[in-house]
Amino acid sequence: MTVECITISTLHNFKGNPLAEQFQLRYRCLIERQSWDVPFVNSMEYDQYDNPATVYFVWRENEKVRGVARLYPTTRPYMLQEVFPHLVTDEPLPSDPDVWEGSRFCLDKNLAPAQRRRAMQELVIAYLEYSLTHGITHIVGLMLPIYWRNVFINNGCPISWLGDFSIAGDGKKVRAGKMAVNKDTLNSVKEKTGISDNVLCFGEQ
Repeated sequence: MTVECITISTLHNFKGNPLAEQFQLRYRCLIERQSWDVPFVNSMEYDQYDNPATVYFVWRENEKVRGVARLYPTTRPYMLQEVFPHLVTDEPLPSDPDVWEGSRFCLDKNLAPAQRRRAMQELVIAYLEYSLTHGITHIVGLMLPIYWRNVFINNGCPISWLGDFSIAGDGKKVRAGKMAVNKDTLNSVKEKTGISDNVLCFGEQ
């Protein structure tokens, strides 16, 4: 499998419409399953951080989107800064071209366990590969503690915390964290996951 790296300006390089499909997957994951109070239209979830600056990482199986994650620059207003600044208490909120925010990490619940694990791991590697080639040194974000552990920490990513636990609007515990991006992190993840090949695909140029 490969992970497609897509922006609004490069969508034409990919078969089908994976951008619309990832919005649909997010709707199923976040609104139908988790009852998030976020915008949607025509069974597609979106927010203000879906715009021409957003980089999407899409994992497809048989041309169907089954996993997604996104990155967004902290030089623009971003989610941690605008919506969850209270989660960041141990250092200043970043506004740096070298620091991007990761979010909307979603996987299709119907994936078989082995495929779900593979999709998760390849999306993490995609974050790292993209960041290393675009001068990104850190990725920040917020997640439930179990997601931090299962998605990143258990797959070899060192996470430093930006503040203590807090309770989100849905009553669940969340925490803001930061991942250092460097070759050591990528090597650690590849060793932990057993994935040695590069995973990123930029479409048909």
